Amino acid sequence: MTLRYLPVAAISLLVALGCGPTPTGTGGTGGTGATGGTGGTGGSAGGPRSTGPGDWRAGDYPPDLAAQTYLELAGIAGNQGVTRQYKVHVPPSYNPQVPMPVVFCFHGLSQNAVMFCVNGAGLHTKADAANFILVMPNGNANRWNAGGCCAGTPALDEVAFVRAIFRELGTHLNVNLDRVYATGLSNGGFMSYRLGCEAADIFAAVAPGAGGLLSNQIGWGNAASDFAVCNPSEPVSVLDLHGTADGIVPFSLQAQSLNLMAQENGCGTTTARAADPASAGDTTCVSYTGCPSGIEVTGCSVQGGGHVWFGSDSCGTGAGPIGCTFVGANSNTLKNTDEIWDFFSRHSK
Repeated sequence: MTLRYLPVAAISLLVALGCGPTPTGTGGTGGTGATGGTGGTGGSAGGPRSTGPGDWRAGDYPPDLAAQTYLELAGIAGNQGVTRQYKVHVPPSYNPQVPMPVVFCFHGLSQNAVMFCVNGAGLHTKADAANFILVMPNGNANRWNAGGCCAGTPALDEVAFVRAIFRELGTHLNVNLDRVYATGLSNGGFMSYRLGCEAADIFAAVAPGAGGLLSNQIGWGNAASDFAVCNPSEPVSVLDLHGTADGIVPFSLQAQSLNLMAQENGCGTTTARAADPASAGDTTCVSYTGCPSGIEVTGCSVQGGGHVWFGSDSCGTGAGPIGCTFVGANSNTLKNTDEIWDFFSRHSK
């Protein structure tokens, strides 16, 4: 496969508000994106399944994390010939001989990977502190086909794109195949849910923020999308974080989404106060009871909270404090970036 670095013009605050230019690429010659995951190797003495050592070391791929430059993948099935983009941050603690967890981060509509994952959520800093590989896909035309929302024309197969990244990643890095996770904001939260439904063979847990599960059975947005039903191939844990005063994605989607995921995971229909994250201040967290061993389905609501990545000084916009002006109130208690990693860290396949 050929990986190419694509310089893109600097993105202003206007993009965060949906008014700026769309990052573009020059095309590439990458290989095909297969629909399956990577099989990996079994761990020794009870260790994790892994892809084995690759040729990458700690650092950013491509170099300069904050730059609008991306790796490319071309020839992915279901992507209509569109060359796709992504970035990878490998923390300083990475040892090629030791399998490392991976977090996929998905930006919101009209954002890009740097704007949300780096500037908005600070997940690169968390990766360095908590020792995980951060993968930041870039949506074509700054959007994700998450089912009921945001598919472009033509609608691209985003799950095939993620599977292609996953396969490529395993050729370069020692991935802990039991500990792969997805999170995102808004349209990226929708995408995280879709992966929980359609790529549960890869992902042990997902943590959408200000999003929802938009399979056609939910009936929100485009109910005739290419995401007909949520039917995960195996149980997947979910942490959903949402503000009660979200003026963009209705808070009511949280209960609908979690009810469906609880059902698909074989959990009960009742909830109880979650032990972790604990409810405090403006935040209430509940978990479904009766889930299979090792599986959690949990929702946290922020009273009066907006369409926000809670705890971020830009509310997840990546535009600095002024960004909060446009998306609503932040939380005085919940810090999404910390809570999603705490959640992920206790889940594996």
